[in-house]
Amino acid sequence: MDQTYVKKLITRPKVYMNESEGIVKEVRGKKALVITDRQEMCAECVAKSFCQMFGGGKEMLSEAINPIGAKAGDMVKIGIPTGTVTKASLIVYMIPAIGLVGGASIGYFIATLYNLDLNLSTLIGSIIGLGLSMISARFLNDTLSKRPYYQPEITKIINPNNLECED
Repeated sequence: MDQTYVKKLITRPKVYMNESEGIVKEVRGKKALVITDRQEMCAECVAKSFCQMFGGGKEMLSEAINPIGAKAGDMVKIGIPTGTVTKASLIVYMIPAIGLVGGASIGYFIATLYNLDLNLSTLIGSIIGLGLSMISARFLNDTLSKRPYYQPEITKIINPNNLECED
């Protein structure tokens, strides 16, 4: 097989979804804090109504990987790699759902095994299963959020050094 073809397959460009424009507030090593408009960044997200229930202002501060060397005050475009939101949604929604159903099933099984009240043991099992799955989802989220693939990335400097970064 041709080596250039293999190299192109390995180094194919990333495709980004939920791209947004923002202003770099601060650079911290290989990362930068970017101020973006919450409505623009969340426009295509299916969970935006859920996130907005918890409040938050119009602006959002995001820590993004800075591979192109943007500086404070630069207007940049940031994006999240395609597939990241889907994987994160599976963690956030599916793990607790599996824990709820699994806990309820175990509670039901224990109730039938020891002749206990089915409704009460199913309820207790589902609460325990949901709690344990929420803890494991939180732990998995903390672990995965440190990986570069799950972090926003600065893809382009739009207008360098022409905007002042306000605090």
